[in-house]
Amino acid sequence: MSLPRTPRTINPKNSKFFRRKQLCNGLNFRALLFVLFFALAGCGRTALVLHQQKVTSAYLASTNVATPDPRTPPNGQMIVAEYWLPSKVRDLCPILRIHILFCDCTQTCVEFPIHSRVGYETYCVLNSEFKKTGGFLAYKAEIITGDGELYADWEHQLWVKLIDIEDDSDEMSSAVLEKSIQASVIETPFCKSQS
Repeated sequence: MSLPRTPRTINPKNSKFFRRKQLCNGLNFRALLFVLFFALAGCGRTALVLHQQKVTSAYLASTNVATPDPRTPPNGQMIVAEYWLPSKVRDLCPILRIHILFCDCTQTCVEFPIHSRVGYETYCVLNSEFKKTGGFLAYKAEIITGDGELYADWEHQLWVKLIDIEDDSDEMSSAVLEKSIQASVIETPFCKSQS
């Protein structure tokens, strides 16, 4: 004879289902915190980034889809400037100014008006102009508001401002003159050793 079974009362906190659910909720919360931490830690985007690309026949869409192109394939370089601006800066009518130093030591400056918060601009040197200048050596970009205030800038690692030797301005002459007066070797008295 068997004894009648008494029904067990199931404590919901001791059940396998509850423990799995609790574990899953804990993992979801930890995963959410992990993703949130890295998302917030990576929010330090700069407002302006530039990079340089080669432009060859591979840049043409016709090359990528294997259709003939009657044009001469381009050969050169391109600068791509990407920007991200807050609404308050966009409302100030900013411009993107790119200073470019070529391999033949010539310079140029191009300006693009900015009409949107996020966007990009490109500047290309192709074919004969590329052969003449030798391509980009270095470049610098600035976002300048309508008030003339500098909002953001970006410089290539090799960017330097060229010094024009043929510049006969008074500012350069007076600066050189001041330096020569301050520490001239000629005006320094000789030290005589006493014997």
